[in-house]
Amino acid sequence: MTTVGATVLVAAVLVAPAARAAPERPGAGAAVSTAAVTDAAGRTYAATTTTGNVRTTLRFTLNGDPKLSRVELDRVGAQLGLREGSLRAAPGRAARTGTAKRGSATLRCDKNPSWSNANGTLAARFNCHYSTVNWGFKISARVQSVITGNVDESGVSWWRNGKRMPKNAGHVVGRSYHFHGTLKPVKHADHVQFQDYMTFRVNIGGRPGTGSLTWAADVTAKK
Repeated sequence: MTTVGATVLVAAVLVAPAARAAPERPGAGAAVSTAAVTDAAGRTYAATTTTGNVRTTLRFTLNGDPKLSRVELDRVGAQLGLREGSLRAAPGRAARTGTAKRGSATLRCDKNPSWSNANGTLAARFNCHYSTVNWGFKISARVQSVITGNVDESGVSWWRNGKRMPKNAGHVVGRSYHFHGTLKPVKHADHVQFQDYMTFRVNIGGRPGTGSLTWAADVTAKK
């Protein structure tokens, strides 16, 4: 496995272009809307990890009382593959946070690097012969284990050299689906930022709730 420094995020947004890169709401008829990821009673939990230029945040909101204790949070965190003590109570809405300010990762022609963490695996390839970037994302087995229904994916939004491009189509599919798509046109030396937003129902420790997941990447295509 090759690490390219692709920025993978959950319930977060790209640093730049900050005003335009916020996760979009799922389309009409979506099974779960982003508005569902709120928490008036303080039952939202999140864990954030930053390593180099990679920032990952896992967030979910549970229905009903009581709030999870510290012991329960660590038990849930262990189930999801998180470091002890990293899962904490959080505001009901995700803060507009992003990655550290580092250079864009280089995506070489015909290479197929991937980057994995407890939430899933992102793979990307610059196909310079056809002026495209092919991407794929798979939700991790641990996160899949707490998802109780379909995943509502909004479709990848992306920017080429700071200009917004037409987004990929969204899907409402099973939790084990291998999400994938194509960004085009992308040429040598283009700076490409792309991200996807997913929402789903969860059951954690016997309690139902709502989860959201955003992954994002910032790369420069090179032959």
